[in-house]
Amino acid sequence: MRRRDFVSTALAAGAAAAQTPGKPEERFSATATQDTTPRVGVVLSSFRGAEEHDGTKLPGLADPRPADAVLTAAQIDAMTRLAVSLGGMRVGGLQAIFDAEDWVVVKVAIPSFPGATSAAPGSTAPPFAPGGVTDPRLVRSLLRLLAEQKLGARFTLAEGAAGWLPQERSKAAVDGWTSEWGGQFDGLSYEKLIAELRESHPDREFDLADLNFAETLETPVPGKPAASRNPSGRYHLPKVIQQCDKLISVSPLRTSADSGVALSMANYLGLAPGSKYGFPKTGLFALGSPDELIVDWFALKPADFAVAGGCLGLEGDGTTRRHNLVLAGASALAVDACAASAIGFDPARIPHLTMGEKKGFGILETELVWTRGNSLEEARHEFQKPARWRR
Repeated sequence: MRRRDFVSTALAAGAAAAQTPGKPEERFSATATQDTTPRVGVVLSSFRGAEEHDGTKLPGLADPRPADAVLTAAQIDAMTRLAVSLGGMRVGGLQAIFDAEDWVVVKVAIPSFPGATSAAPGSTAPPFAPGGVTDPRLVRSLLRLLAEQKLGARFTLAEGAAGWLPQERSKAAVDGWTSEWGGQFDGLSYEKLIAELRESHPDREFDLADLNFAETLETPVPGKPAASRNPSGRYHLPKVIQQCDKLISVSPLRTSADSGVALSMANYLGLAPGSKYGFPKTGLFALGSPDELIVDWFALKPADFAVAGGCLGLEGDGTTRRHNLVLAGASALAVDACAASAIGFDPARIPHLTMGEKKGFGILETELVWTRGNSLEEARHEFQKPARWRR
C-alpha cells in the first residue's frame, strides 16, 4: 500500500473513531518511519570525524571550517549531505525511507524576503531576517542527494507564507520563490534552484507549490484534536500535502515568542492555506494556541524526514545568527528535541514537543536518541530567548 492510500485510510478511521460516543482516546502513533532508537545526524562545519558507540569510525568533512565561518556552496553541500546520510535508518539508510517512484514534497520556510509587501490589506509584511529562511543551498544539496540515489521521481518545494503572495497574485516584481535575498545565500532563488535541478536531473520532476491557494480537502485529525477551540478536529489540508508519498520538513534553527522554538514541526503552520484561514492566518489561530495547532497539523501528515539548521538561524526576537550546524533524521520530534537542546532550550519545556511525544510522534529525551557526528555538547550554540518567552 502506498503512503497516500495508507494516510487516507488512517484519516478515515480517525474520523469514524471520533464519531463513536464513549470510546476512549487511543494513542495515535504518527511517527512516519518506525525505529526503536531514532538516529539524528548532527554535523557542524568543523566536524573532523568521530567514533560511534559501537566503535564505527565516521570520517570528518574534507574541508572543515569553524562554526562561525562564512561557508562556500561546496562546504555547505558536504555538511548537509553528511548530516542527511547519518540521519537515515539504521537498516537501509535513506533507501528504507524513500522509494524510486515517490512524490516527495519538501516544506521550506520563507516567512519574508527583501522588499516583501504584505498579503493582508492594511498590514505590513514581516521584516526580512535571513536567519528565518530555509537556506536554498541546503535544499539544493538535499534534493541532489535524493535525485542522485534515485530516491524519488517528483520533488515539490512547498510553502504557504502568512505575509506574502506569489507574483501572479501580488503583481509585484519579486516574491519568495524568485527573491535573491539581497545577496544572502549566494543569491540563489528557489526558482533558480528548480531550474538547476531540472537541467542536472532531467529524469526527475521538480516544481513549486504555493500552499495558500492550493486545492484543499477538509480533513479530520486522527485521534483527539489538540486545538482547544476546534472540537471537530477538521482542517483544510492542501491536496498536494495529502496526496504526496513522502513529506520532508526543512527549517532553519529559530526561536519563537509563541512556541519557544520554531523548527521542523512548527514549520507545519505554513501548510495552512491563507485562502481558507486568511492573512496572516488569523482564522487558524482562532482555533487554538500555536503549540496545539502545530501538533494537530503534524498529525495530519507526519513528516517522513526532517532537516533543521544551515548556516544562519534566528535568535531572541528576530536577530540573525551564524552557527553552521545541520541536524537531520527520520523522526522530526527527535530532530527538533536535539535542535532545541543545541540552541539552549530544554525540550521538555517546549509544549508542542511534549504534546507530540504524548501523541506518539517520537522520543523527546535526547539521551535516548542516537546522535551521529558531533555530540550535542559540541554543537551547542546558546541562542538568546525571546523576551515574551522568558517571561
